[in-house]
Amino acid sequence: MVNVDVAVAAGPSTEVEKGTAAALLGVTAGQDLLDLSDRDFTSAMYRIADEQDKPRPTEPEHQKVKQAAIDALTVLNDPACAPCTTYIKTGMAAAHQEDVTIVNGRRQQQETERKTKVEAARTIGLTEDKYAPELGRTVHDFIVFIDLNADNHKDIAVHAAAQAALRGSAEKQWSFLAVEIFTAHKDDVARLTQEDTEKTQAEKDRIIAEEKKATAAYQSLGIVADDKMRKLNDDDFCRTIYRLAPKDSEVFIAARDAVLSLEPTDRTKFIETGAADARQRDIDNELRRRDQERVKQITAIRDAAKRSFMHPDLVDAANVALAGTSIDRERFLRVGQYQRQAQSLRVDAWQGFEFYLTEQNGDAVMAPWKPGNHPEQSWKIEPGLGAPECFSFQSVSRPNHYLHWRSATEPVIHRRMYAHVDPTDGTPEFAADATWCVSGGAEQIAIHPLKGSSAYLYVTGALDDPSLVRGPAWHVEAPNPPLPMDRRYSADKNLRDNLGKPIGDAVLDANNLGYKEYEKGRLYLTAGDYGTYKRVAVQVVYNGPILDKLLSLGGPNPLGGVFSDQVPTKDGKGQVVRIAKPTSGGQNLYIMWSPSTGAHIIYGTVGDLWTSSGAETGPYGYPLADPLPYGTAGIVYQRYVSGSIYYVPNSGIRQVTGEIHKKFAAVGFEAGMGVPLTDETKLDYVWRQTFEKGRIDKNTVGAFTVAYSTVTIPHRAIQFKGVQSGRCVQMAGTQIGAAAELRDCSSAPSQVFDVISRSDNKYVLKNRESGKCLVHLGSAEAPPILSQDGLCTYTWEFTTAADNTLALRDRTGLVIEAKGSATANGTQVIMAWDVALPYMRWTVIPVN
Repeated sequence: MVNVDVAVAAGPSTEVEKGTAAALLGVTAGQDLLDLSDRDFTSAMYRIADEQDKPRPTEPEHQKVKQAAIDALTVLNDPACAPCTTYIKTGMAAAHQEDVTIVNGRRQQQETERKTKVEAARTIGLTEDKYAPELGRTVHDFIVFIDLNADNHKDIAVHAAAQAALRGSAEKQWSFLAVEIFTAHKDDVARLTQEDTEKTQAEKDRIIAEEKKATAAYQSLGIVADDKMRKLNDDDFCRTIYRLAPKDSEVFIAARDAVLSLEPTDRTKFIETGAADARQRDIDNELRRRDQERVKQITAIRDAAKRSFMHPDLVDAANVALAGTSIDRERFLRVGQYQRQAQSLRVDAWQGFEFYLTEQNGDAVMAPWKPGNHPEQSWKIEPGLGAPECFSFQSVSRPNHYLHWRSATEPVIHRRMYAHVDPTDGTPEFAADATWCVSGGAEQIAIHPLKGSSAYLYVTGALDDPSLVRGPAWHVEAPNPPLPMDRRYSADKNLRDNLGKPIGDAVLDANNLGYKEYEKGRLYLTAGDYGTYKRVAVQVVYNGPILDKLLSLGGPNPLGGVFSDQVPTKDGKGQVVRIAKPTSGGQNLYIMWSPSTGAHIIYGTVGDLWTSSGAETGPYGYPLADPLPYGTAGIVYQRYVSGSIYYVPNSGIRQVTGEIHKKFAAVGFEAGMGVPLTDETKLDYVWRQTFEKGRIDKNTVGAFTVAYSTVTIPHRAIQFKGVQSGRCVQMAGTQIGAAAELRDCSSAPSQVFDVISRSDNKYVLKNRESGKCLVHLGSAEAPPILSQDGLCTYTWEFTTAADNTLALRDRTGLVIEAKGSATANGTQVIMAWDVALPYMRWTVIPVN
């Protein structure tokens, strides 16, 4: 990014400064260039440099000049473009000098590589007509050429060194060409000389010594030693190398040490191995220097790509090169950066977030992700044809065709701008209409035409809001659109940590929906059903009971609706997957798990009630089982930790919760009581719930519960005999308001009650002596008492109790009892909450 020096940028550039800048590209600026604004002149410099680079796309000479121009032009909300002024005055010259350094370094490296290959080939006696056609090969392939042409006898050591180099790193291969082949050749010469039976040993020693000096001369200085140099004694040879070697080289230091040494063996050692070792150190130093320069260049390319938001694939490739070896970095700069210019463009759509800008018969449309290679969804991202600070999108499937707004014939509609994929005609008008500017950041961008910043690129089905001038959100992704599961996995570190590594390929159906397995779970690609449309999305389910339950249901697809991630429950004690609007009915289907209850599904009308009541943190808690049918009438119920919910056709939902549910469980649920016919109902003194086979009452104080059913009394008249006291209930007078009391059982009419049925096991009990009827008589003083009145409208129920005894229960929910659990004659009989004690239980004695 250009840093604007205000002092430098103050005031627009002059014609002289523009002319000087243009001359850097070998252009004599005419008045048409000189009259341009600083912004337009900077843009023109970019276009001229780009045209000059087009004949050599992999060896451009103006990369820094072009990037500096883009950086200057990218500054928005600055009509005068102060960075452009700085670019013209000083920035372009600085960038040009960087380009010169890069180009010279590249050419020097190419020349060094060519020369090294030539000398390596000559070393084993290859002639120019043999090696010249091979000089364009890579270092690796040229070593293969050397190895294939090495003589099987004459070049044994060369052959072995070449094989070792081919098995090694790129650095090892370069070391072979620059140093090791000459050492190996020296060894071959020594071996062949020793094998020569026609020479004396003195002649052999002389030849070997001369070959050692010739090898040391080339290895240390890169020169071919003449006959005079080969015949120098060791002292003079080392002094010659010392005198000729570059002063800052390792060869210079090693030669100096040998010359200054008092030990003649040190000079011999320099000739035999020291020169080669020093040369290798020089090579290593040079390779490090070159690599450091490559790191700087790659870092600059990466940072510029990051700033553009349009080249994430190039950013990734640069990061890989920076983290790799020196050969990776060399390869990236040589070819890799030019191979990573294509991207795909994903758009947020009403139907989901897995749709891509696609070329389709010359139109730009939105198409869903699908597996395989789809070049029609890939676009080469180039600096804008009409403005280099913006972008042009060249179709990969149709080269030289660009995303293009036909502005002359297709006006903007409600800020929406539709595009086509048209061949370039080279005109400025086409260039402008094929140039798109972006805003946003690394996560998402908006795309606007160069000629209309208030409009935006639109494809049918994209998610936008014209009223708010909010265009679709676009996402720049890999050139071949990634598997949606891979995209989410790569983007979410927590997800990667939770899922572990992938352990298999994606399994997709005919609709390209399915799953991918990981060490700890699965990512599912589903099409959520929103009624009028479907939205494709990726969800996670982890290995364990929830995934097992999901698989037992056939996976997400048969469930329909809108699938969601597995997440912790609201209380943090379990895990849950939610499916909205499932095909099974109801608002939601849940797969819910906790350690103490296991994994179960919840859905339908029963599930809706559970959800509306607070779900797992409501009165029911976690499910204990899946929903189950009851009987043949379509009843469905589900058991929870603290309740049960029933769906009864034609009656709706019935709930059993709290203390009543505990009693319901204690008597065997449906086996004991059947299904609920009502919800809890508040009476004067109890909460009551009615079931098929009886009722459960919960006292309003103390929450004691009792389960019972009503009993039919077939007798015309009866006596009540206390289970605990053994005495009978008797009215203590004939007047209204007389109390009931215990007395020894007898045939006295004051202990006899006529039974008058009022249907549904409800009875009026009329005392035979007084002619008045039993009534619960309220009192300002607690407790209420059992008394009588003359209205005979008050009804009673006989309800079941233990050991075939009965309770006498009234419409308030209270039962009769012997006051204070007393048993003596005259003990008052009162009304009380049923707590299932013996003094509340009675046997019925039929009376004629």
